[in-house]
Amino acid sequence: MPHARIPPRHAYVPLTSYPLRTTRPTLDELAARLGWALPALAALVLGIFRLPELTRSPLWYDEIFAVGVASLPFADAMRAIIADHTNPPLFYLLLKGWLAMGGDGDHWVRLLPCVFAMLLGAALVWLAREVRAGARAGVLAVALAAASPLLVDLANEARAYSLLALLACLALAAVLRDRERRTRESFALLTLVNIALVHTHYFGWLTVGAVCLAAIAWPRESAGRVWRSAGLTLLAFLPWAGTVLAHAMQNPSPLRNVAWITTPDPAAPLWLFRDFTGRSGAASVDSAWLAFAGVALVVLAVRRLRAARGAAQSVDEPRDDHLLLLALAGLAVPIAVWAVSVGSGHSIWVQRYLLGAAAPTILLTAIAIASLPPRGRAPWVLLAFAWVTAACVALPQRAPAKFDWRRFIRRIDVAAGSPRDVFALEGFTAAPLQRYARAGMRIHVVRSLDELPAGEAWLVYRRDSFASGSAGDALRARGFTTVTALSAETVGQRIVAARIRQ
Repeated sequence: MPHARIPPRHAYVPLTSYPLRTTRPTLDELAARLGWALPALAALVLGIFRLPELTRSPLWYDEIFAVGVASLPFADAMRAIIADHTNPPLFYLLLKGWLAMGGDGDHWVRLLPCVFAMLLGAALVWLAREVRAGARAGVLAVALAAASPLLVDLANEARAYSLLALLACLALAAVLRDRERRTRESFALLTLVNIALVHTHYFGWLTVGAVCLAAIAWPRESAGRVWRSAGLTLLAFLPWAGTVLAHAMQNPSPLRNVAWITTPDPAAPLWLFRDFTGRSGAASVDSAWLAFAGVALVVLAVRRLRAARGAAQSVDEPRDDHLLLLALAGLAVPIAVWAVSVGSGHSIWVQRYLLGAAAPTILLTAIAIASLPPRGRAPWVLLAFAWVTAACVALPQRAPAKFDWRRFIRRIDVAAGSPRDVFALEGFTAAPLQRYARAGMRIHVVRSLDELPAGEAWLVYRRDSFASGSAGDALRARGFTTVTALSAETVGQRIVAARIRQ
């Protein structure tokens, strides 16, 4: 039998001999084609629900305080930030420059944190690429971030929270980039992001600590770079920490501004996870999502633990130590804060302070869902996108989370007539009254009811202003009678305006 003739290596083969590709490009190929346009697209996706919410509610006391501090001359602003004890200075300084460009109107003030919140989408894409999460998990992560009610609400708060979430995400991406490249530039980037992070919020140190802990499982050289960067971050932070500590030691009640923090309930970490990844408003649906996402995370952990030690891993698959980093920064940090708050008797649990855990939690959840079998058809990913749709539909239907001072002041203005003097008990009520006061209103601040003048006036106070007894009893004890009373309440915050006469 004659041998089959083998064509020469460079022999011509008709084009029709090759199968023509008629299938659509995969999601990974599409993401590769978009390149660096994908982060910009992710930022725009996050802006869909954040930009319309800029002035859904008026500025509240903390935001007005931030605007007031940023409006001061630099030296006075720094003294006010130090005396407050609760936040490092970076956001205030950025806000100061922002106000110098566009004024202190509500839209402009809120736009700065909203821009940071939108940039979180771009940072999440970068983190997904550094983790090698894959396009399916990366797109799902951006969608979950877009549907997160906590991220949406805090995107429109003129405080440091959006910047905290952005810098925490950038810090995780930067440390993975430095691990791969090991250049001076990547190390400098990591260190600068860390320094900015801890000068934005004290809880930024939780992200830095989680990275240092994860680095224990890394090769010695990579771990050494992480710890050196953390050491330089600490050196840069010491001048600020020393200044605040020295001022606090001279203050008889240095922790008065955090005395309101209460002990979390046993399910607080679960509610935080739900608020990170979306909320439909229906308890049964939300519980089903928590169960589904929890199972996906457990399955991912079990699969990785069962994998052969040292077995070869696909270059397109997230590495185990990268997943560990996300788990420590996203899941372990809130659980540790919850445990300290419950066990120590001094609670530090505040959901918005933990926004640095949002990006790693969301990305790890997306990776876990995308890796559920069967991976080819990815039915679980489609189910997760259905959840995102439900959560996005629910977002605009939420009741405002903050007290509507504009509406309340309009009610006072209609009922006020004469007199036009309005006395605010404490700065908490005085600041929004002064910002949104109607024409002809004269706002006065009193620290106690003993400072009220004789005659007739309007008094505005909050229910929590009276530790014991009622406002009515306290006013009657001083010879006042209540002529008219208006009140409103939002998320447990009750504000009362009473026309009183002595």
